[in-house]
Amino acid sequence: MATENKRSFLKYFSTWRIIIPIALGLSISGYLIGKSFDVRVFQQLDWGAKSILWIFLAVVFLLLRDLMNMLRLRHLTHKKLGLKQLFQSIVLWEFGTSVMPSFIGGSAMALIVVHKEGVELGRTTAVVMLSSLLDELYFILLIPIAFALVSFTDVFGFTLGEMPFSSGWIFWGGYIYLAFLALFITTSVFIFPHLFGKVVRYIFRFKLIRRWKGRANRMSRDLVTSSRELKGQPIAYWLKAFLFTFLAWTARFFIINCLVMAFMPGVDHAQLYVRQLLMWVVMLVSPTPGASGIAEWIFSDYLGVFLIAGLAPVLALIWRLLTFYYYLVAGSLVLPVWVRRVFK
Repeated sequence: MATENKRSFLKYFSTWRIIIPIALGLSISGYLIGKSFDVRVFQQLDWGAKSILWIFLAVVFLLLRDLMNMLRLRHLTHKKLGLKQLFQSIVLWEFGTSVMPSFIGGSAMALIVVHKEGVELGRTTAVVMLSSLLDELYFILLIPIAFALVSFTDVFGFTLGEMPFSSGWIFWGGYIYLAFLALFITTSVFIFPHLFGKVVRYIFRFKLIRRWKGRANRMSRDLVTSSRELKGQPIAYWLKAFLFTFLAWTARFFIINCLVMAFMPGVDHAQLYVRQLLMWVVMLVSPTPGASGIAEWIFSDYLGVFLIAGLAPVLALIWRLLTFYYYLVAGSLVLPVWVRRVFK
């Protein structure tokens, strides 16, 4: 039975699920680079020690982001996972995010991975939902604060109300989606966990998924218990969880800041940060795996103003190598090792 489950799990993450986002991303990157490439521009850039230092710092922030996500997972699971389990869980979580549409994310992968590490199914559901809630709160809270501190007109050259219809529709639609998702998770975990459990049990009465009805019932019971425990946590518990989230996302943003500083010193970091906030809201509701293709395009569109002509697509490719292709490769290597360990 374990061997059958192992094969089924690995089959779900077939080679095509990895090839498709790579092909999408590289094709868009290749098109944008070919369209704007000018060898004279790159000959004028400083490729000295300062550039290497800033690229090295970008890698440091990438590792810091993973560390903060590991600490958050350890915190939310009440220190049930060891270092090896935390590392593999986060890599596979990000791997799932990379091969699934962005608006779905790696939640399905995370549910399987964390549960197989020995965390109760209901607790796992609560942990994954809370992680998603904390991520959404980062944007829901930080975007109004950023607009209060940094002039939107200075950043984009027009007021928030004058934002082009297509960009405005996608951004506000994404922001509303994140707010709705945060409200749904809050309601499901903290206010009406019994009702959420009943809905889950009802869904799993249908014939196609009835064979998992027992697990769904157990998950519903565990979720109610976890909800009761979570509601009893002190404010310091939630502040610590949000601190890890804040540091993880900010480190992810600073990767771009470092890459830009490597070749364009003197950039306005506050404006760059605000543009990234809006850029990520659009990316989080992307229908493509890991926002592949869209991320490369939107990088040049939103952040090209900070760079000389022709440099944005190249930096976008370097950025995606660090924050997207890295997890595709790492996940592909970790997945079979993890499967052999947990499917015994």
